[in-house]
Amino acid sequence: MHNKKIMIPNSVGVLEAQISDSIEHFKLGLVLCHPHPQFGGTMTNNVTGKIFHHFSSLGYPCVRFNFRGVGASSGSYSNGVGERQDVKDVCNFFLKNKLQLEKIIIIGYSFGAAIGSSIVDEISEICGFVAISYPFTFIPDFITSSYSNKPKLFIMGDQDDFTSIASFKREYEKYPIPKNQEILEGINHFWNGKEELVIKKIEWWINLL
Repeated sequence: MHNKKIMIPNSVGVLEAQISDSIEHFKLGLVLCHPHPQFGGTMTNNVTGKIFHHFSSLGYPCVRFNFRGVGASSGSYSNGVGERQDVKDVCNFFLKNKLQLEKIIIIGYSFGAAIGSSIVDEISEICGFVAISYPFTFIPDFITSSYSNKPKLFIMGDQDDFTSIASFKREYEKYPIPKNQEILEGINHFWNGKEELVIKKIEWWINLL
């Protein structure tokens, strides 16, 4: 499967991105959101990178991108506010340029989970989100914006460095159904060497949609 680098127009210039060629009958696309820009997060992160390559290899239309100020993306870090606009710009570009698409899933990891999940009700074609290691106690600002009635999957390690499982469960209870949670034992926030477990959970969940 061929993946090409592109530049997506946004409100401060352009966003560096990579988009996959896809099998034309796939009508569901994936938008991947990376970890915190101020802590080394980029679209080539181990989690978002492996998810991108795996689902691209299956023929899914996928796009990953660098938030503003990361890599070749214009602008600078915007405390999550501008980054929310980045996700919306990427989704709208994706829908415009992949004409077979009918639905999008947002898949965010860490900071990307907080930002990506917060915009799902702002674009009708977004049919749900996957939040991997949502840092509830580290980035609380956007939690209520993610209380969507669309399907949602939360994937956590029970040794997460930023959100305890007790804190996660308290937050999870506030979300409306449909929702699913997967808590994996012995795994911290970073998933090093365990990315395949995340991929399997996402595959399982997509098949439920």
